[in-house]
Amino acid sequence: MKLKHHDISVLEDHERVFFINSLSGFKSANLVGTTDTTQHSNLAIVSSVVHLGSNPPLLGMMMRPSSAVKGTLKNILETGVYTLNHVNSDIYKQAHQASARYDEEVSEFEEVGLSEQWQDGFNAPFVQESHIKMGMKFRERHSLDINGTEFIIGEIVSIEIPDDVIAEDGFVSLEKAGTLAISSLDTYHSTNTIASLSYAKPDKEISTINRKTSNLSIISTRNTPVEKPQSILVLAASGGIGQAYCESIMAEYPDIQLIRMARDINKLLPLKGNIVDIEIDLCDDDSIEKSIDLAMSALVDAKKIDWVFIASGWLHDESTKPEKTYRSLEREHLLRSYNINAVGPALFVSRLLNKVEKTHPIKIGILSARVGSISDNRLGGWHSYRASKSALHMLIKNIAIEGKNSRKPMTIVGLQPGTTDTPLSAPFQRGLTEAQLQTPDFTAKHLIKVMSVLELQDSGKLFDLKGVPFEP
Repeated sequence: MKLKHHDISVLEDHERVFFINSLSGFKSANLVGTTDTTQHSNLAIVSSVVHLGSNPPLLGMMMRPSSAVKGTLKNILETGVYTLNHVNSDIYKQAHQASARYDEEVSEFEEVGLSEQWQDGFNAPFVQESHIKMGMKFRERHSLDINGTEFIIGEIVSIEIPDDVIAEDGFVSLEKAGTLAISSLDTYHSTNTIASLSYAKPDKEISTINRKTSNLSIISTRNTPVEKPQSILVLAASGGIGQAYCESIMAEYPDIQLIRMARDINKLLPLKGNIVDIEIDLCDDDSIEKSIDLAMSALVDAKKIDWVFIASGWLHDESTKPEKTYRSLEREHLLRSYNINAVGPALFVSRLLNKVEKTHPIKIGILSARVGSISDNRLGGWHSYRASKSALHMLIKNIAIEGKNSRKPMTIVGLQPGTTDTPLSAPFQRGLTEAQLQTPDFTAKHLIKVMSVLELQDSGKLFDLKGVPFEP
């Protein structure tokens, strides 16, 4: 197809809009958060944010006042601040809905199901569900006579971004952050990197850059909150890590209420403090329901639990060993692994979330395993255990997404404890050095540090005991 100026001008309006909008290629997808002088919030989606400079850090944005962003432009000019929030694969439908022409008295945040996030001293709302968020200060406005659009220039004054998407040279992996692109007006795209190339010079051949994003620990990059937990529930509290976790918790937070759950409470070691012991069988639905009801009735502050730590897990017993080959696969072994490692914890979380206070923030950490990471699987084997932990990772992610969509203040993660000296790892410790094998006390203290700094943005992710995220 070849079109001249006349051919373009006679296109039907609707067709011309989609056609011409597509020709600029892939564009950025951002949600603009603003508020008016009465603190009434506004949210709009734009696809025209462009880089203007790094020092000072400037971004430009095209806006058409006659469109759905009319209120956004008015708010920016009145308050002098706004936020830019990358659209990711979890929220693109809600983001697209923000382009609807709502009445001025309506908050798009509420209408589309996204959450306002406020920072002290900054008078514009961020989108809580976005992974990359920027606070912007209005700097310049340029009106274009040719078509009545406005070019708004803002300076970046704050940035919130996951640590693990930033490379050592400052490059931000938008793919790892889940950021999407837009083409035309209504089509959203995820991207795949072809290559990062070296700086182009006339006398030098271009080479490929092997750039890796950093995996910084959330422990080392965040401050421990001043507010401490008041109630903690530990499931599988009689196991090696579970018991050490209880001991470390009471040592660090002696005034909390601790609820310990175990299949046999007679195996729980004595501890001083406000402690409630409850029996539970994760393979029995009635037992799960009963144990949660007992926990709810025992809470000092009704229905409010701050932390939940699930330390259950099964790898082997006296008659069953991890499979080294697919030829050893058996239905009973697979089902038992799934039941204990994935189904039981998921059902427990499901029933618990139905009964706790819906608006009270809760952190849930479930013992996972790096061998359940499909992307990290290099050796194979241990089929039932690997597969059941992978299933657990998916359930954690699903529950986290649902929590975000329903705006529950819930953070659920998988926690990888490393090789800890417990009965589960005992048959597989041969050849390990002292540095490769941790004590349960060491593991527990590090997991407590991870739990203490978890934030809502971490929900659905996997962390090792040092607080470093890893891929499922």
